[in-house]
Amino acid sequence: GSALSPWALVQDPARYAAQVARHASCPEDAQHLLRCLREKPLERLLSAPIQAPEFSFAFGPSVDGVVIDTGEPPNSESSHYDFDSPNAQPPPTEAQNAISILNNVLLRKSVVSKLSRYDLLLGVVKAEAYFAFNGEDVQYGIEADRRSKILRTFVRNTYSYHLSEILATIVNEYTDWERPVQHPINIRDETLEALSDAQWVAPAVHTADLHSAEHRDSYLYVFDYQTKFGDYPQRQGCIHGEELPYLFGAPLVGGLAHFTKNYTKSEMALSETMMIYWSNFIRKGNPNESPDGDASHGGRSERSRFKNVEWTAYEGVHKKYLNL
Repeated sequence: GSALSPWALVQDPARYAAQVARHASCPEDAQHLLRCLREKPLERLLSAPIQAPEFSFAFGPSVDGVVIDTGEPPNSESSHYDFDSPNAQPPPTEAQNAISILNNVLLRKSVVSKLSRYDLLLGVVKAEAYFAFNGEDVQYGIEADRRSKILRTFVRNTYSYHLSEILATIVNEYTDWERPVQHPINIRDETLEALSDAQWVAPAVHTADLHSAEHRDSYLYVFDYQTKFGDYPQRQGCIHGEELPYLFGAPLVGGLAHFTKNYTKSEMALSETMMIYWSNFIRKGNPNESPDGDASHGGRSERSRFKNVEWTAYEGVHKKYLNL
């Protein structure tokens, strides 16, 4: 994920903190809140009945003025929330939509310029928003009215202005108008693509655009392969998180932890290739550097598929990426 994703920051953290405080029987004033929460058992905190709006989270990074700067002058009274000060006042509690937080805080020039300190490797999979659908949706698809409800909820919880226009644009762009009949399976696939693009793909591409503009090396990938003996329907393509076993080398050791145990020779070669790319990038900032040794897993034909495949650095004009 990217910090520019609309779900990456908690939009109204003070409200959720107050709800947890009441559930844990803690005072809500800043002076005693943290001390009280730290003394409570973890189970008590986890059992708090907190419900965030759909497509967002109640707990996670927030604009606190300390870890994530608000952009206000350092001497501003509201620039941070000092829990140790007896006169501390909580940060403003008015809710902001996700897009306004991103624009006002994370997309400031001073923040973006910090990207130039590092090289960057990032990517997405085909079906990032797969878990937004229940089992019935996955098996039978969804009707147009349910699609409208899902997308309307997403737009309402993400934007503040021009909601009708945004919703109409999404439906228009993610509908195959050449089909005489809109089948529920196709509607589900189009909705999945729209949510994946909005929450993962577009933020990742935006991050790559900003980073590459700072004249640092950016490498973008799309992991589109779906495990042959995986846990999900083959129609969807790679599901959110399904690339992780390849990155951690699960096919090379017959499976790890909860990951699938059975892999083909091609999948073993894919895993080793990914590990070479990633380790090269970590060591030298370039995934294309020649490894110390040759690939040793999978057959000769499987290894040759990945040999001499150069991962071209991303830049904002041609937007090249590696499809795995």
